[in-house]
Amino acid sequence: MATEVAKATLAYAALTFLMSLPFSMAPGSLVLADLPDTHLFIWTLAWDAHAFLRQPLSIFDANIYYPFANTLAYSENLIGSALFGAPIIWLTGDPVLAMNLTALLTCVLCGTGAYLLARQVHISPRGAVICGLIFAFAPPRFFRMGQLHMTAVQWIPFSLAFLHAYLQRGRRRYLLFAIGFFSLQALSSGHGAAYLFLSTLMLLGWHVASGRPIAFRQRLRDFGVAGAYLLAPAVWILLPYRIAQSDAGLRRGYVPDALPGIESFLASPA
Repeated sequence: MATEVAKATLAYAALTFLMSLPFSMAPGSLVLADLPDTHLFIWTLAWDAHAFLRQPLSIFDANIYYPFANTLAYSENLIGSALFGAPIIWLTGDPVLAMNLTALLTCVLCGTGAYLLARQVHISPRGAVICGLIFAFAPPRFFRMGQLHMTAVQWIPFSLAFLHAYLQRGRRRYLLFAIGFFSLQALSSGHGAAYLFLSTLMLLGWHVASGRPIAFRQRLRDFGVAGAYLLAPAVWILLPYRIAQSDAGLRRGYVPDALPGIESFLASPA
């Protein structure tokens, strides 16, 4: 399996390079779209890289909107993506290069994760390759690389793959991997974390509906202290968002004439 996954990863890396040309030839000098989101997330990665070294325990107190606190929580924090982007910034001083390389890497990892998940549910290697192609390069995701918070959903299939493996085989390390990938997703994209949370509930519901034992006590023992530590980052990042929402009065909603219709939920991007 490891050799299979490695070969698939190399294939997705080559396809990512080819499908994103000419952008992939000059990731330090081009952006996919010169839009406010692009500017915002270049700054976010740069701030995260700075805070990792200077103020890791108060990373959410970003250098905007003084005197408010937790201002990084006014948008996606990208802390998970900064784990890749920060070393690039430290070495090159180029946040544009960091964001672009991180975005390209998400495509590769999306393909690899979807391949792994497909193989875990007993799809053939060829079918798994197709699954990876769809998840990595489907237009609603691939063309959003300038919106790093939307493209960084790569940990969803990894978490689901290990959760499925745990439910099938009962090995504790698979559960811990699933929890760890869940936290990575929560740190990388709140949108992705919401999708993963719902997908996890659906997978657990399918497991129960299939007549398999719940074994609650065993699951709780397997989760244990290690699981709590691994899940802690996903819980911790909720706090600054709740505080920022309260302190700054942040609310989101639709104006009356802009409510999405049923066609929005049936459309391909949704």
